[in-house]
Amino acid sequence: MSDNQKSWFAARTRDKQELAQRDYLLKLKEEQCLDFDIYLPVQTEVRQLKYRRKKVVVPVIRNLLFVYATKELACDLPNQYGARLFYMRDLQTHSLLVVPDKQMADFQFVMDLSPDAVSFDDFTLAVGDRVQVIKGDFSGIEGEVLIQESATYVVLRLLGLFAAKIQVPKSYLKKL
Repeated sequence: MSDNQKSWFAARTRDKQELAQRDYLLKLKEEQCLDFDIYLPVQTEVRQLKYRRKKVVVPVIRNLLFVYATKELACDLPNQYGARLFYMRDLQTHSLLVVPDKQMADFQFVMDLSPDAVSFDDFTLAVGDRVQVIKGDFSGIEGEVLIQESATYVVLRLLGLFAAKIQVPKSYLKKL
C-alpha cells in the first residue's frame, strides 16, 4: 500500500461513543478541510421509556466505525487532532487493519438497502462455498453460503472483524 492511497481502516471507540466520535470527526473534517470519510452504520430503534416511546438512532455495531483515508491522515486523527480512535491491527503483519474496498462496498450497500434484514455474528462461521447473488435486491454481493434451519444465508465478512449474514433464496445464488 502506498502512502498516498486511501483505504478503509477499522477503528474502535470508547463504549457508547460512536456517534459522538463520528460527529467530532465530521466537524473536524469541515473545519480543517481534511480529506477523509467516515462510515458508521446506524439504525433507528423504538425504545420504551416510563410513559412514552422514543425513536433513537443507534449504531449497528458497537464501538466500531470505519475511516477512509490515507494511512498518514488516519494516524494523525488520534495523534494530532485528538480523536479518540483505536485502530485495529492485523494479527499477522501487525500493521493497521485495512478492509478491502469490495468488502466495504458490499457491506455499505447491504446496510443502506435493508439494515433490518441483516444479522451480525461476532464469531467467524464455518467456511462455506464462495457465492455471488445474481438476482434480487442484493445482486452483485459476494460472500459465503451458510444454511441454518433450512434457510439459506450469504455471509459477508469484514476481514476478521465480524460477519454479517443476509437471507437469500438458493435460486438467487451462483457458485464462484
